[in-house]
Amino acid sequence: MNKKRIIKLSLVPLTGLFLQLLSFNSLSAEQNPVSSYLYKGNNVPGWTLSIGNGLGWFVPVKDQKAKTKRKNLTVKPVDKDGENDALNITWKGKKVKGQWGGNMLHDSSFTISRNNIDISSIKDAAALVLDMKILRKPNEATTISMSCKNNNKCAGKYPLKAVLRRLPTDEWFTLPIPLACFKNTESGELDFSKVTTAMSIATQGKLEIELANVALAALPPGKTGCN
Repeated sequence: MNKKRIIKLSLVPLTGLFLQLLSFNSLSAEQNPVSSYLYKGNNVPGWTLSIGNGLGWFVPVKDQKAKTKRKNLTVKPVDKDGENDALNITWKGKKVKGQWGGNMLHDSSFTISRNNIDISSIKDAAALVLDMKILRKPNEATTISMSCKNNNKCAGKYPLKAVLRRLPTDEWFTLPIPLACFKNTESGELDFSKVTTAMSIATQGKLEIELANVALAALPPGKTGCN
């Protein structure tokens, strides 16, 4: 059985964002698709897990397994507290040069999407919370995003590389990111009343994580904004 690091409720400064590390036991285990998206390594009903890149943007995760063309990004089941109750997600950092240069793969992403929820009433009072383990820290720019209206231009992104590089490896922990961190988009403010992608992690580089649960949790009293 994997041991999970229990971290007391204390604020830890990470690249300007004061994130709170806490035990996932403090979160509700209810599989409500409005507040829970990944549970014990499986999509919560109503949500779809997929991976993709420039050679194919939507590759469904089936039976907790998937791989992109060229196998640059792969998903497979792993054990956390029980059998197949988490996912191993591995970005290999491959590059495919196009005719005019550049990387044809662009970002490779792991995504929880294809639903439509309204979380506008809690956008300043909740955080997106990931129960995860880092096996290999990112070596290139890495982002986590939410999007709305099934439109990639309606997406709020938050940079993850520096955060993940300062967190422990080979230990389970829970990482909360306030919803306020996703407000700004290229085309305006993220519409939290029409969220269609609950989470997407993307990079062109190398990264390996294990992910068990993704859900919303309340921020501590008095905490608002992206801090």
